[in-house]
Amino acid sequence: MSPKCERCDGPLVPVEYGMPVGDELYRRHERREIYFTGGCMGGPEPWWCWSCERFADPEPRPPRSMTVEGYQLYVLDDMRGIAPESLPALPAPYDDPPAGLVEEVGRWRAMQSPKIKDLAAILGDPVSGGPSKHRFALPLWPDFWLEHTSMDTEVGEYVLDRRFVRRAGEPMRSADDMRPWSVLRLEAEAFFGWEPTRSPYMYYHVMPFQLGGRPMEAYFVHDLLLKVSERSES
Repeated sequence: MSPKCERCDGPLVPVEYGMPVGDELYRRHERREIYFTGGCMGGPEPWWCWSCERFADPEPRPPRSMTVEGYQLYVLDDMRGIAPESLPALPAPYDDPPAGLVEEVGRWRAMQSPKIKDLAAILGDPVSGGPSKHRFALPLWPDFWLEHTSMDTEVGEYVLDRRFVRRAGEPMRSADDMRPWSVLRLEAEAFFGWEPTRSPYMYYHVMPFQLGGRPMEAYFVHDLLLKVSERSES
């Protein structure tokens, strides 16, 4: 059974993307069995309402069984995927997560691009960081917000990107402050005079610097320092 439109309660039809082979997709579109848009990439809205002539996404919010801890492990797993071997030592239960928490990470990942309201249902209401910026407080990073940049569509705001921004504590004052989970990339750029890197879609940065006369490298993911190591000279 097709889901119902939230606006008019009419039936929804699937949205089809891609390059058609033959004209069957066009005929199904004309019969209003589907909505065919063409193109090579799909969007976040999987359904179309012919009555309203608008995209729709009737998927429910995450179940209440999903947790803040599961989302934090999902973020950690995302960091590990972007920068393997760069995570610092993790506190329990993230150092050896139980099977239920690992399973929840899979459910978060299956959502791909969650809505801001999906996150708010589990993490609590966000604090605004400006237009399309939504900041959530996570216990694992008490000095920082995890700020989500969103794309506003007819059926809600979808997460496009995320990065850490300072919530409390002092920005770095010396090179000795370069400790994992303590410094943001923008703070380190200002302190060391690094060339700013402003692209919002560059999740991973490796920055060279000097510490006590030794050449070092700093590894940032989502703008948060994860690892500092000595830099090998070739």
